[in-house]
Amino acid sequence: MSPPHPAHQIQKAGVPRWIPSDFSLAMDRLDYGDNEVVDLRKKAGDLTRGSTVASTPILIGAFLEVLNMPWYKWIDWESGVFSYWGDGDQPVDFTTYGDTAEWTAEVALDPSTAGRTVRVVGEVLTLKELHQAMERGSGRRLEARCLGSTDDLSAEIERLKAVATDPFEYILLQYTLAMVTGKGKLDPLDNHRYPDVTPTSAEQFFRQATS
Repeated sequence: MSPPHPAHQIQKAGVPRWIPSDFSLAMDRLDYGDNEVVDLRKKAGDLTRGSTVASTPILIGAFLEVLNMPWYKWIDWESGVFSYWGDGDQPVDFTTYGDTAEWTAEVALDPSTAGRTVRVVGEVLTLKELHQAMERGSGRRLEARCLGSTDDLSAEIERLKAVATDPFEYILLQYTLAMVTGKGKLDPLDNHRYPDVTPTSAEQFFRQATS
């Protein structure tokens, strides 16, 4: 006998609404196979579709805190290098943890969001603009180094898939691909619905992160 489905348990408990911990790029625009972590989140959404428990996914783009981590391999402060894929001209959504928490509290208190996706973003920048914001905020020079085109990135992901012992050896690049191709771009944005939240700019973030 299979265990009760989590969605059925939530529904049975009388929960009227839930906010899944998505907090990511435009998952609704990605196809299955584009990103293996997003696939799991999409499956969870599919399983709860049709439930009486209204879902309110919150999408925020990319976390600046994550991009600043050494293991993400975008920024090397020691070597003074910012590495990116693509032409650097595609607009990308960036948000901080703190702003996401504020928006989540606002959304939780907004009954009109029941059953729909909320898209909120701290700042929209191309990677070239992000590079400039890093330099202004940190007061340090970073060499911008292009690693290849979006086609090169797709090829690198497929190469890593064939040899990886851990999916996270290529999943981070899958996120990057969705950003630099624009497939993961959020639209439309709901920032105007929450005027009490003043988001942190990338320049402000890097000023605080490197001080």
